[in-house]
Amino acid sequence: MPDVELRELRVFLVLAEELHFGRTAVRLGLTTSRVSQTVRALERKLGGRPLFRRTSRVVELTEAGSALYDDLSPAVNGLERVLRTATFRGSGPGVVRVGLLNAASGVEVLSRAIEQFETTYDGATVQLSTTPFNDRLGPLRRREVDLVVTRLPLDQPDVVVGPVLSADDQRVVMVGRTHPLAGRAELSVEDLADHAVRRPYGLTAEAAEATCPSRTPSGREIHFVDAAVDDNAELLYLLARGRLVHPTVAPFAEHFQHPDVLTIPIRDLPPSACALAALKDIADPARDAFTDIVASLAG
Repeated sequence: MPDVELRELRVFLVLAEELHFGRTAVRLGLTTSRVSQTVRALERKLGGRPLFRRTSRVVELTEAGSALYDDLSPAVNGLERVLRTATFRGSGPGVVRVGLLNAASGVEVLSRAIEQFETTYDGATVQLSTTPFNDRLGPLRRREVDLVVTRLPLDQPDVVVGPVLSADDQRVVMVGRTHPLAGRAELSVEDLADHAVRRPYGLTAEAAEATCPSRTPSGREIHFVDAAVDDNAELLYLLARGRLVHPTVAPFAEHFQHPDVLTIPIRDLPPSACALAALKDIADPARDAFTDIVASLAG
């Protein structure tokens, strides 16, 4: 067998994902020359066939590199999972801090995962905290929490998306009982262009656009209002007064109810998903052990 080291395989896998020596070096805390040297050493050990095609502008996987990636990725991920679990067991009790905006989505999987995690690892605990409306990834980036529950899509360079907690949350609009839209059985995005819509608040640009597009399918501009809302009680009050409409997801609307606020499905937006997310390339055996349990329960 070739004398291949795990660090060489990690470098290969990250470069295969990034297809960029500079980004790979940043992710792994190496120099670009060290990344290049490691890949060349791996190629020699595996028979000399190139794994990447390199030009001054492009890095691509060769056929051999692509085949190796497909075979190697699940094997290395499985090995790293075993090593993370062994490290966590050896280090004693751990605390995993999870931030979430509310308990409206993914709570079933999350609750079962917490119970299994705390049962499996003696003394380990999961602490839940609320993330603010206007800074949903801030606690993660400031390392006040280890994981956050977040809406997808999420495409941030410093954040990696983990297991999905819920995959088919219906898109809805919350409106006041006296609002002109209140009598409708369902709505389209086109309907929203005629009314003041609360801008999706505190979300990344990609998640905000998925929650409510800035333009309708016919090209009409959605009239967003920047309502400064600090909590859910204030949001419900403004909705009940008919001041605005609020595009969201069914679990949120079911969790936060008001007698004067109705929920209407949006027929032309695809379902929403939420998932756990973590900072990229941060070592944390307790967090990773908990994430593995979530992934096993989420299927």
